Amino acid sequence: MTARGFVAGLDVGTSSVVAVVTRVADPERVAGMGWCPSLGMRKGIVVDMEGAAQAVRRAVEMAREAAGCRIGTVNVGFSGHGVNILTRHADITIGNNKKITAGDISTLMQLIRQVEIPAGRRVLQVIPVEFKVDGLPVRGNPAGRTGSRLSLEARVITADSQMVEQLVTSVENAGLRVKEVVVNSLVLAREVLTTVERELGAVLVDFGGGTTAVTFCKGGAPVDLFVIPVGGQHITSDLAIGVRTSLEAAERMKKEIGLLPQEAKWVELPTMDGRASRRASLALVRQIIESRVLEILDLIKQSIYRLAPGEALPGGVVFTGGGSLLKGLPDLASRILQLPVRVITEEPDYQAARLLARRAAMEAAGQGEQELAVAAGDFRLGTRGVKQIFEYIRRGYPRGSGLKS
Repeated sequence: MTARGFVAGLDVGTSSVVAVVTRVADPERVAGMGWCPSLGMRKGIVVDMEGAAQAVRRAVEMAREAAGCRIGTVNVGFSGHGVNILTRHADITIGNNKKITAGDISTLMQLIRQVEIPAGRRVLQVIPVEFKVDGLPVRGNPAGRTGSRLSLEARVITADSQMVEQLVTSVENAGLRVKEVVVNSLVLAREVLTTVERELGAVLVDFGGGTTAVTFCKGGAPVDLFVIPVGGQHITSDLAIGVRTSLEAAERMKKEIGLLPQEAKWVELPTMDGRASRRASLALVRQIIESRVLEILDLIKQSIYRLAPGEALPGGVVFTGGGSLLKGLPDLASRILQLPVRVITEEPDYQAARLLARRAAMEAAGQGEQELAVAAGDFRLGTRGVKQIFEYIRRGYPRGSGLKS
C-alpha cells in the first residue's frame, strides 16, 4: 500500500478517530498510532464531511509521524449503523472430479456478492460460513481438494449506500484512498470471542461512545447485528447536566466512580464554565450513572432477544469498547441480561484500528482474504507496550495531533 511496506487501519468512531500503522513484514507490531477527538460524527454517522475529514487527517498525521512513513491507503472501520447481515448460498460446477483452485473459490465469492439486495444498499463484505464439496462439508479453505461441485454458505454484509459514501468521501477528503470499509464489531468478533464462543453461540457488545453494537455469533460466524444509537457519551452528558459540571469533569468522574458504592459522601467538581467549584453528592452521581446504564442494558437485552430468539447462548455476552471499562458493569450486566458476562479489559480505544491494520498487512502480503480463514484458527495479537503508547498519546495530545488544516 505504500512504497516502504507500511499499511494502516482507521477506526472512525463517534467519540474518536484512531489510526494505526503497521509493517507488512511485521503485522503484529504497531509502528505508529494516532488519535483525535471525532468531528462531524453523530451516533456513528458522518453528519459533517469536512469536520470528519479534519479529524481523520489529524489522527493519520500523528500515526504517520510516529511510524516515519507515508500513508496513502487505509482500511476503514465504523460502528455498523445501518448494517444488515444476509445469509446466502451459491454453488458452481467444477467438472468431473477436478481439483478446486483459488479461481473457483473467487468465482463462488463473486456469485455471492452479486446476490440481489434492496435498492440503496451496498455489499461491504462476504464472510464464508461453510464450504461443501459434492455436498460434504469442508473445514476451512477447500482449495486443493477434488470434486465435481463446490457450494458455499456465506454471510453478506450490506450497508446504506449513502452512509458509506459519506464516510468514504470524508476519508478521501483527508488525502487518503479507501481500500475497504468494514464493520468494527465483525472484525472484533474474530479477535475477542474464543472459538468455542463463536461456535456454540455468544453475543459481542461493542460499548462505544455514541453507539453500542450488539453482534450475535454462532456456528463460527456472525449471524446478525444491531446498533443501538446510545453509548458512553450519553452517560457523561447526563452526569454533566445532573450535577452541573463540565463534560471533562463528568467523564473523569464516570471513570473513577462507575457503578461501585463510595465511602465518601461528597465530591468537589468544577462548574460548567470551570470558573468555580461546587460540592456534589456521590450518591446522586452514582444514581445518574446507574440510571443511564440500566437503560442501555435494557436496550441490549431487547437486541439480544431480537437477534437470537430462543437461543441458550452458552458463550454468554462479551463486552468490549470504552464503555465496557465502567467499574461494576460486569455484575450489573450479568444480573440484567441473565447471562454470563465477560469484559475485555485491554485498552479498547486502539483495538479495532489495530486489527484493521493487521488485516491490511495480511492482504498486502498476499496471504489471501481473511474471510477465507473461517474455521482456520483464531487471530491473537500481542498488546505489550501498546496501551502505554496510547496513554502517552492521549496525555500529550488531548486534542489530537493538532495538525493545521
